[in-house]
Amino acid sequence: MEVEPIMADEIVTISEMAKLHHLTRQTLIYYDHIGLLKPVSINEHGYRYYSVYQIPVLREICLLKKLGMKLEDIKKSFENRSPDTVMKLLKLQKDSVDNQIQELNKTRMHLEQRIKFYENLHEEHTIHTPLIKEIGPRKILFVPFPCEPCKNILHLTLMRAWNQLFDWGTVPSSGFGTLIRCSQFDSEDLYRGAGIFVVVPDQEYNFPGIEEIPEGIFACMYKYSFPYYKDDFLSLKEWTESQGYDITGDALDLCLLDTTFYNSEHEVDYCCLQIPVKKRSS
Repeated sequence: MEVEPIMADEIVTISEMAKLHHLTRQTLIYYDHIGLLKPVSINEHGYRYYSVYQIPVLREICLLKKLGMKLEDIKKSFENRSPDTVMKLLKLQKDSVDNQIQELNKTRMHLEQRIKFYENLHEEHTIHTPLIKEIGPRKILFVPFPCEPCKNILHLTLMRAWNQLFDWGTVPSSGFGTLIRCSQFDSEDLYRGAGIFVVVPDQEYNFPGIEEIPEGIFACMYKYSFPYYKDDFLSLKEWTESQGYDITGDALDLCLLDTTFYNSEHEVDYCCLQIPVKKRSS
């Protein structure tokens, strides 16, 4: 059967085709190269011409691309096109978009937590002056120190914790510090069993190493020092006991501003040492 020739008024130049679909000429040349949409003819100067009957095809390509489809998948959909195959492609893309939304919502949550973390720094506190403060419940990932903590050991242990969280698909956006076990408070080996803690979102994760810090009353002390200085802990512990409080759990030395915030005035971390307490019965 003879194919009817395309009339002149049915021919569209590459520039017209591109303008009609808000594309560039380079895009249509690329579509030709990958076999997605080939022109009906190319003249001796290499100029491409399309048929008006290809407009619906390019229109659909543009629609699917606007919906986030990959060109490779769009090309395959035209090789075996039916309502069912297109619907399958659209459902796969919807699933992909749903997953992206879920990940973006998690990222947004971590951004909000990080913003809140820094907003809390606007509270004014007298440095190295103990106070009593109510703090809500928290979940933490705990990773023990391999030996007596120092700056290098702290950073290396912290990276172990961070990498563990990254492997779980989360972000350490709510702070970190040193946890000291209450069983060692009266021991000369204070940091036995101690380690790094990283605060994790309440709604996430029940993995090994996750511990819950219950809400309660804490004896706190804001300080410029590293989150493992023994003298800071002993000072706050002594004050707590002198004020008629009993210690009820592990101590947390939360790092609020780390090395990245050092300046000419302070070249140590800004931390908040926290010891859970209750008022001693009279």
